[in-house]
Amino acid sequence: MKITKLVHSCLLIEKDGKKILVDPGVYSWQNEAVKNINFSGLASVVVTHNHPDHLNDEFVAAVKMVSPDAKWYGPGQVVEQLKGIGIEASTSSQEEHVKFVESEHADLSPWYGEQPDHISFLLFGEVLISGDCQTLKSAHGARILASAINGGPWGAVVGFCKMIESMNERPKVVLPLHDWHWNDEARAAIYSKLPEVMGQFDVTFIPLQTCEPQEV
Repeated sequence: MKITKLVHSCLLIEKDGKKILVDPGVYSWQNEAVKNINFSGLASVVVTHNHPDHLNDEFVAAVKMVSPDAKWYGPGQVVEQLKGIGIEASTSSQEEHVKFVESEHADLSPWYGEQPDHISFLLFGEVLISGDCQTLKSAHGARILASAINGGPWGAVVGFCKMIESMNERPKVVLPLHDWHWNDEARAAIYSKLPEVMGQFDVTFIPLQTCEPQEV
């Protein structure tokens, strides 16, 4: 399986000739390197929630242009937003390579007054996309967990670590998402510590770098 991190919470996942795009948000799209990625031939696009750093209309339009047959998935608010820009999306999936996993966004109070509709995804039966949830209790059979390690206004890397520690079924591998907020020096420092911390839980940390595909 080949996985490419696109800056923030956006991933391009490729396996067995299928490509899935995860959370096409504004922090990713504003990076010129991301605009050089080939988004044609996507089988599916999954969106965990409708915050701009996970769903950006310009990014969506660019993807739709080159992958008009892609199937789009997300919670209700995502479906409504996509409908407004001419894309039909679904709140459920019958496809084996896209499964919905119930989850909640990390607590936003008092920063925001409302919680967004939120969903996590199990992709290809192997990769669990957490979105902005740091309270998952299980890897749901996934070998790989791609998870928010820094929430910006709502969370921290310690919350991510505690989620892994508390899981009754852990993944074998974790990948970092949601860290656009850090400068390069801060990111490098956190990435250098995470292998040691994850090792306590028999989990391997793989520090994905922007726009560099990696076999996982």
